[in-house]
Amino acid sequence: MPFNAVAGKFFLGLLVGFLLAQVVMRPSFQLAELVLFLVGVVAACIHLRFVMLFVPFATPVFAVILSRWVPPYAPARDKYALNAILMIAVFAGMVRFFPTEKQLASRISEHWPVKAVSYLEQHPPPRPMFNNYTYGGYLIYALDGPNKVFIDGRGDLYERTGAFKDYLSIDRVAPVALALLRMYQVQSCLIHRDEALATLLAASSEWQRVYADDLSVVFVRRRGE
Repeated sequence: MPFNAVAGKFFLGLLVGFLLAQVVMRPSFQLAELVLFLVGVVAACIHLRFVMLFVPFATPVFAVILSRWVPPYAPARDKYALNAILMIAVFAGMVRFFPTEKQLASRISEHWPVKAVSYLEQHPPPRPMFNNYTYGGYLIYALDGPNKVFIDGRGDLYERTGAFKDYLSIDRVAPVALALLRMYQVQSCLIHRDEALATLLAASSEWQRVYADDLSVVFVRRRGE
């Protein structure tokens, strides 16, 4: 959990608010509610991706705290006609703005290396292949065969072996970047066109650019290097 970032500060504010509520309001919770809340807090602090667990796990606790300002449910005040109109409007909006297959394909091509993958399917690169962190998930989906990616969005899985740290050194063009590529015996790279690593590889005699588009670039190690 990056407490130096805005999201981390907001998360910390929720926790402080929860503790203050215990002192001032002294609400009572069921044991299951507290256990879920604590599991969500610990999981979110261990890895940011688990915030998606914290939200549903913490909802019952904050609902109890906020309930004293919310009037009790009164069935007699229900507006059935208005509720029906709202539900119909929401459904109509979902149908109206649901993206078409063409729109989805267009959005995917804006952020992921669709054209580069098409090139790689026609011209299989030598392996292993280094790839940008954000490309990993798409490559797992789009490419066939073993050794699909160097890294993907499940960063915590790569932290345990030190591969994530090495990836960052390569991506940030640390002095050991080229040496790490040799250590991992990387023979090809699929990365963002405008990142620093692309500039480094383009200037290196060890590498040759074999493909480029507006988004991505593919480098292959020269034979004998």
